[in-house]
Amino acid sequence: MLYDSELFDIVSEFGFASHVYADDTQLYISVPAASCQEAIERFASCFERVCDWVASNRLKLNEDKTKIIWLGTRHQLSKTLPQMSTLRNGTVLQLSTAVKNLGIQIDSQLTMADHIAAGCQPGFFQLRQLRSIRQSLTPAAVKMLVHAFISSRLDYCNQLFVVVTG
Repeated sequence: MLYDSELFDIVSEFGFASHVYADDTQLYISVPAASCQEAIERFASCFERVCDWVASNRLKLNEDKTKIIWLGTRHQLSKTLPQMSTLRNGTVLQLSTAVKNLGIQIDSQLTMADHIAAGCQPGFFQLRQLRSIRQSLTPAAVKMLVHAFISSRLDYCNQLFVVVTG
């Protein structure tokens, strides 16, 4: 889907930057904790303008998938964060503690704990499945299946872990 430069103009008019991947658009801004309320009010206004633009261009915006996450240290996040108000069209934007972005679970403190937990569950399931048929497989086949089902999950976006933790 090609995005009109009008959409990016709307986003930048409100002081936000954007990132688009396929049909997924993300708005972001960096603000000090003291400016959170003002930023959320700007976001609500920007979101309403984006909704108007989407409707006027006969596109569909899935408002139920729209999430807001504040990223910061525990100390920064413990400060009073603004409450979301209902937008003029009745939509309530929920503040999330974790969001999914291109298959990665991102939590507000960037600990990657949710992503790791989400990756471990199917990995353990696959290991239990392999254990039940291991006697019927050659060692080479077991190794190949472990790499296919387990290692690939562990290796997914491993460079992100280096950036976040390193």
